[in-house]
Amino acid sequence: MREADFWFRLEYRLCHEFKGLAARRCQGLWCDGFSPDKYLLDDDLPRITGEAWIGSSSTMGQWQFTLLLPAPFESRKEIDWALLLPPYEVTGWMAFDEHRQYIEIEPAVAVPDSAGKRRAKPLFL
Repeated sequence: MREADFWFRLEYRLCHEFKGLAARRCQGLWCDGFSPDKYLLDDDLPRITGEAWIGSSSTMGQWQFTLLLPAPFESRKEIDWALLLPPYEVTGWMAFDEHRQYIEIEPAVAVPDSAGKRRAKPLFL
Protein backbone atom coordinates (compact mmCIF):
# COMPACT_ATOMS: atom_id res chain seq x y z
CA MET A 1 0.00 0.00 0.00
CA ARG A 2 1.29 3.44 -0.90
CA GLU A 3 1.38 6.14 1.75
CA ALA A 4 -1.24 8.24 -0.08
CA ASP A 5 -3.59 5.23 -0.11
CA PHE A 6 -3.05 4.75 3.62
CA TRP A 7 -4.21 8.29 4.50
CA PHE A 8 -7.25 7.96 2.26
CA ARG A 9 -8.22 4.59 3.77
CA LEU A 10 -7.57 5.82 7.31
CA GLU A 11 -10.07 8.63 6.67
CA TYR A 12 -12.80 6.09 5.89
CA ARG A 13 -11.73 3.78 8.71
CA LEU A 14 -12.01 6.64 11.19
CA CYS A 15 -15.51 7.50 9.92
CA HIS A 16 -16.55 3.89 10.51
CA GLU A 17 -15.11 3.96 14.03
CA PHE A 18 -16.98 7.17 14.90
CA LYS A 19 -20.29 5.67 13.69
CA GLY A 20 -19.96 2.72 16.04
CA LEU A 21 -19.17 4.66 19.22
CA ALA A 22 -21.53 4.20 22.15
CA ALA A 23 -21.87 7.95 22.78
CA ARG A 24 -24.62 9.00 20.39
CA ARG A 25 -23.31 12.56 19.95
CA CYS A 26 -19.97 11.16 18.75
CA GLN A 27 -21.59 8.92 16.13
CA GLY A 28 -22.17 11.99 13.94
CA LEU A 29 -18.48 12.87 13.72
CA TRP A 30 -16.67 12.13 10.46
CA CYS A 31 -13.28 12.65 8.87
CA ASP A 32 -12.69 14.45 5.60
CA GLY A 33 -8.97 13.87 5.25
CA PHE A 34 -5.53 13.98 6.83
CA SER A 35 -2.62 16.36 6.25
CA PRO A 36 0.48 14.82 7.79
CA ASP A 37 3.06 17.44 8.67
CA LYS A 38 5.85 16.09 10.86
CA TYR A 39 7.38 12.65 10.56
CA LEU A 40 9.20 11.96 13.83
CA LEU A 41 10.21 8.48 12.78
CA ASP A 42 13.30 7.91 14.89
CA ASP A 43 12.16 9.88 17.95
CA ASP A 44 11.90 8.29 21.41
CA LEU A 45 8.16 8.20 20.70
CA PRO A 46 7.95 7.53 16.94
CA ARG A 47 4.96 9.31 15.45
CA ILE A 48 3.47 11.34 12.64
CA THR A 49 1.61 14.53 13.43
CA GLY A 50 -0.49 16.90 11.40
CA GLU A 51 -4.05 18.04 10.85
CA ALA A 52 -7.24 16.10 10.24
CA TRP A 53 -10.48 17.59 8.97
CA ILE A 54 -13.18 16.46 11.41
CA GLY A 55 -16.82 17.38 10.92
CA SER A 56 -20.19 16.99 12.53
CA SER A 57 -23.69 17.94 11.42
CA SER A 58 -23.03 21.58 12.29
CA THR A 59 -19.28 22.17 12.07
CA MET A 60 -16.10 21.29 10.22
CA GLY A 61 -12.70 22.01 11.70
CA GLN A 62 -9.04 21.26 11.60
CA TRP A 63 -8.04 19.01 14.46
CA GLN A 64 -4.49 18.12 15.38
CA PHE A 65 -3.68 14.43 15.10
CA THR A 66 -0.92 12.11 16.21
CA LEU A 67 -0.38 8.70 14.65
CA LEU A 68 1.75 6.65 17.06
CA LEU A 69 4.05 4.23 15.26
CA PRO A 70 4.85 0.75 16.61
CA ALA A 71 8.63 1.22 16.27
CA PRO A 72 11.23 3.69 15.03
CA PHE A 73 11.89 3.87 11.29
CA GLU A 74 14.84 5.26 9.35
CA SER A 75 12.65 6.62 6.55
CA ARG A 76 9.08 6.72 5.26
CA LYS A 77 10.01 4.12 2.64
CA GLU A 78 10.62 1.63 5.47
CA ILE A 79 7.04 1.86 6.81
CA ASP A 80 4.60 -0.91 5.94
CA TRP A 81 1.55 1.35 5.61
CA ALA A 82 -0.90 -1.55 5.27
CA LEU A 83 0.05 -2.79 8.75
CA LEU A 84 -0.79 0.62 10.23
CA LEU A 85 -4.38 0.55 8.98
CA PRO A 86 -6.63 -0.89 11.70
CA PRO A 87 -8.88 -3.68 10.35
CA TYR A 88 -12.64 -3.15 10.63
CA GLU A 89 -13.04 -5.88 13.23
CA VAL A 90 -10.89 -4.13 15.87
CA THR A 91 -11.44 -1.12 18.12
CA GLY A 92 -9.75 0.81 20.93
CA TRP A 93 -7.10 2.28 18.62
CA MET A 94 -8.18 5.91 18.71
CA ALA A 95 -8.74 8.55 21.35
CA PHE A 96 -9.99 12.08 20.89
CA ASP A 97 -10.72 15.29 22.74
CA GLU A 98 -13.45 17.39 21.14
CA HIS A 99 -12.66 20.47 23.21
CA ARG A 100 -8.98 20.51 22.26
CA GLN A 101 -9.81 19.28 18.75
CA TYR A 102 -7.20 16.56 19.00
CA ILE A 103 -7.22 12.93 17.91
CA GLU A 104 -4.66 10.23 18.67
CA ILE A 105 -4.37 7.04 16.65
CA GLU A 106 -2.42 4.03 17.90
CA PRO A 107 -3.03 0.95 15.74
CA ALA A 108 -0.79 -1.25 17.90
CA VAL A 109 -3.25 -1.16 20.83
CA ALA A 110 -6.32 -2.28 18.85
CA VAL A 111 -8.41 -5.06 20.37
CA PRO A 112 -11.05 -7.33 18.81
CA ASP A 113 -14.48 -5.72 18.53
CA SER A 114 -16.37 -8.79 19.67
CA ALA A 115 -19.28 -6.79 21.13
CA GLY A 116 -19.89 -4.87 17.90
CA LYS A 117 -19.52 -1.55 19.73
CA ARG A 118 -16.56 0.68 19.01
CA ARG A 119 -14.80 2.33 21.86
CA ALA A 120 -12.53 5.29 21.86
CA LYS A 121 -10.23 5.86 24.79
CA PRO A 122 -11.13 9.09 26.59
CA LEU A 123 -8.45 11.76 26.50
CA PHE A 124 -8.16 13.92 29.55
CA LEU A 125 -4.97 15.82 28.80
